[in-house]
Amino acid sequence: MRRWLCLLVVLPAWMAAIQSRAGEPLVVVPEKDQVDITTDFAGTEFKAVGAIEGAGDLIIKVVGPQQEVTLSRQIKLGPFWMGGDRVRVAGAPSVLLLYATRPIASLLSRADQEKHGLLLEGATVRIEPQLQAHAAEDWRKAFFRLKEKRGDYREDDRAIKMFGKRLFIATLPLPSDIQVGTFSVETLLVRSGRVVGRDVARFRVRLAGLERWVWNAAHDHAWAFGVLFTLAAMALGVLLNAIPYRRARHARP
Repeated sequence: MRRWLCLLVVLPAWMAAIQSRAGEPLVVVPEKDQVDITTDFAGTEFKAVGAIEGAGDLIIKVVGPQQEVTLSRQIKLGPFWMGGDRVRVAGAPSVLLLYATRPIASLLSRADQEKHGLLLEGATVRIEPQLQAHAAEDWRKAFFRLKEKRGDYREDDRAIKMFGKRLFIATLPLPSDIQVGTFSVETLLVRSGRVVGRDVARFRVRLAGLERWVWNAAHDHAWAFGVLFTLAAMALGVLLNAIPYRRARHARP
């Protein structure tokens, strides 16, 4: 109920923005241009409302900032598991969400899906250090399997709700461990197997409150932040070590 009340409040502003761009085949207006992460952040839903001129299907692609992750392979030696090879995977988006009014494979050819980046395993990644082609491909496939298992890469043909043949609302869930940075929301209008309209919006995910202060301090003044953090940890250790000692001394007869 609370969610729908919020929609009723912001809907007039959305409609005004859509009317200001009347005449375009596709218009999409994000709910907001910024998402704040606080201590109690447990994920949220990002909404976008839009309008299309005439009949057609919609595809919405949400792409998060690039990230670098380390993958490792475990090797079994007898009854024991030991750490094996490790590689870094860089250049891939942290989030890749594909939403549509129908399965994307039924809307566009494979070539067009590749052209518009609509394949979950089509993102370009770098494997470091450089490996032979077959070995690099194994690590690449493992990376995409892990991203899809976590839900960071997924496709859904139920997230866009149409109202009549013109208006639509898309609900895009954002996970609790979402990466800080700028996200793009690209919407495509498809008719007869061709992309005939395109709209791109962006929103930013940032830390808020104390988390933002710590983040900025750690990145803008890394050396000073490290020194202060070390001194604070030492002081806390001394304090915690002294408390039991004083209690024991006062407890003596």
